[in-house]
Amino acid sequence: MLELKDVSFTYQGAAEPVLKGISMKAREGSFVSIIGASGSGKTTLFRLLNGLEEPDSGSILIDGKPLSEHRSYASYMPQQDLLFPWLTVEKNVMLPMRIRHCPKEECRKQALEMLRQVGLSEWAEHFPRELSGGMRQRVSFARTLCAGGKLMLLDEPFSALDSITRLSLQEWLREQWAELGRTILFITHDVEEALFLSEKILVLTGSPANELKEFDVLLPRERTREMLDLPGVNALKAELTGLLRKEACV
Repeated sequence: MLELKDVSFTYQGAAEPVLKGISMKAREGSFVSIIGASGSGKTTLFRLLNGLEEPDSGSILIDGKPLSEHRSYASYMPQQDLLFPWLTVEKNVMLPMRIRHCPKEECRKQALEMLRQVGLSEWAEHFPRELSGGMRQRVSFARTLCAGGKLMLLDEPFSALDSITRLSLQEWLREQWAELGRTILFITHDVEEALFLSEKILVLTGSPANELKEFDVLLPRERTREMLDLPGVNALKAELTGLLRKEACV
């Protein structure tokens, strides 16, 4: 459903491009993780996919058509939950639908359904300050779902969480992906997180970034953490880690 063809981008006033001739594909319903060294251009790539920036050259296609021909094709979840503290959980989740001028009762009904899906129905009338970090991220995920679109862009959504909560939410996210059937692009610095979550891993390489190296994760859709210790997965982890270390030194 998603294809980038020789995409290049330079921020205004910058001497060099951030991305140069990047190409990739993601099929509908897939889970793809993107990893790379800090400052390699991962978030810039998401800004392009979100339509917040336009490429200098190349094309970005959704279902074979340019981004300009689509509306509400993607939703974005950043590193921080960005919940509004003065709004209840329910109203935070309703917000993207209200911005699109959906009728209030329809918005409320859908928001409550999304909160049910993420296991937070009973917290609808609470405020963000009353929730744990993991619960806040689940609310943020529900809000992202309500933003619409077949493509979900998740930019290191678990990076600020403690390790136990992070592991729990990784498992939870895989369950949500299996149930919802949406296409997910997931940015992370954590190789093991990428291996556990993904069908495919793309490594952003070069300076400026000029290639997304592709690696298939040869694990079943229904997987356990114990599978990360399989010899083939360990070998892939070592290869990815070595590649990241090399890129960090460039």
